[in-house]
Amino acid sequence: MNTGSTAPKVLIVGAGPTGLTLGINLLRAGVPCRVIDKLPERQPHSRALGLHARTLEIFDAMGVLEAVRAEARPLARIRVHGEKGPLLDLEFGDLTSPFPELLCCPQPRLEAVLEQRYRRLGGELWRGAELLEASQDGSGVTAVVRRDGQETVLGTQLLVGADGAHSRVRDLLGLPFEGHDYREHFLLADVDWTPPDLADDAFHGFMLAEGNLAAIPMPEGWRLVISENGDPDDEDGEPRLEAFQERLRAALGEQVPVPERARWMSRFTIQRRLVSHYRRNRILLAGDACHVQSPLGAQGMNTGIGDAFNLAWKLVLFCRGYGGGKLLDSYQQERRPVAEDMLRGVDALSRASLVRARALRGARDSLIKLAGGRPQMTRRLVRRASQLDVHYRHSPLVDAGPDAEMGWRHQGPLPGDRVPDAVLVSQRDGGERRVQALLRQPLHHLLVQLGEEPDHRSRVILHALLSRLPDEYLNELRVTVISRGDLELDPPRGAMARAVHLWRDEHGAFEAAFGDASRLWLMRPDGHLAYRAPLTDADYLFAYLERMLRGA
Repeated sequence: MNTGSTAPKVLIVGAGPTGLTLGINLLRAGVPCRVIDKLPERQPHSRALGLHARTLEIFDAMGVLEAVRAEARPLARIRVHGEKGPLLDLEFGDLTSPFPELLCCPQPRLEAVLEQRYRRLGGELWRGAELLEASQDGSGVTAVVRRDGQETVLGTQLLVGADGAHSRVRDLLGLPFEGHDYREHFLLADVDWTPPDLADDAFHGFMLAEGNLAAIPMPEGWRLVISENGDPDDEDGEPRLEAFQERLRAALGEQVPVPERARWMSRFTIQRRLVSHYRRNRILLAGDACHVQSPLGAQGMNTGIGDAFNLAWKLVLFCRGYGGGKLLDSYQQERRPVAEDMLRGVDALSRASLVRARALRGARDSLIKLAGGRPQMTRRLVRRASQLDVHYRHSPLVDAGPDAEMGWRHQGPLPGDRVPDAVLVSQRDGGERRVQALLRQPLHHLLVQLGEEPDHRSRVILHALLSRLPDEYLNELRVTVISRGDLELDPPRGAMARAVHLWRDEHGAFEAAFGDASRLWLMRPDGHLAYRAPLTDADYLFAYLERMLRGA
């Protein structure tokens, strides 16, 4: 048995989108890690396709969005069809995100992009490496890995299981993975096909008496997914293309040209499961190792990527000696409720789409059509699907400061909310800047909002705030001062000179999203609001930073 020559601070089991997202974000912050995967090479096929707006914001922060776009097809809407025609359009273009769309990117292509970014950052990936055992104590984790026929012992501070629904890490921890299997079975086919009457910028879902059909335009060809009627064929046998052809004719008419061959076909049964705990001391779980669900709504892969983005910055601070166990505890406290809510929503969607009784189908279609006529409702559905409404308002890591009872509670985001985007102008060079783009620096960002014409008191408070920030905080914090006009500020000295930026809210976009007074907004490295308070209550901010950035 060999002993690993180098000890990463974090060992990640699983080289899928969740594991690679975690690895990239650790390396961006300078924390060495290693990813291992049991499979000798990347799987050529996968059910996962859709990337929602919040995930695109995460990828922009990680520096991979343009590479992902090159491998994907943008979709502008989801179109739901009933037996008598279209029922509902959910438009992505109205989303308040810099990336208001759904990208259709097959998981193997996405993994290739993420792996390339991971390796360019210096990440080490072991393929064909199977985790056999893992044990932990107060100082770290010891993992036994079989690779190339040999067993290797790896020491690490933390281990994360991002190894899918059949997680070895979860099994080693003995954690329940409770839920149920759906009775329905589904067939999937990737086909070369050009349908004459389907928009190629939309995800199409058909709810028919014969069963469901999803038709999704891919970068090349289309993906078709159908529910099987009655008992499925022998599950060891190959799915039949004729089943897809019959469903297409039921949806589009007998004369529609149907695909004559498939590049890939598969059968699957959907599950709904959620792990009992996301963490046992120094071993954590993420992605499908925590939650599995129906593919309807394209939520699973996006939720796993969100898990990794939430977890990464906490592991970074922990490895640097900040936060202790309470910081790691917050991962489950924040992300498990997100998975619970996602599972409930997807479960309701799945059950509604699989209704068989004719009267119930009619009532369902009437309700969907009614919702389609209410723009406010459809916008809310799209935001929810796009995961822009995910929040951590009940997290112990977020703080409203002394403003909890003040009248401006409903102005701007609440602690735990995703920080809205706004286009601003750099006072230094006149170039446009985006609030969301600050996430490209994996740090906390303090946004100091000044009124349209800051008075003398505001300037004095700002100067005092900047003067009091300890240099050690500037390893984990950047400051952006936002005013309506140009602001004259004594040039910061030393480390502060590199940490402070002056931006103008030239078009009022920041004020529209955050309110119109002088305030402090602390954005976490995952883009969620950690703390907010009036500018005059900077002392409370320092108390919050003291808790977050001073030792374990």
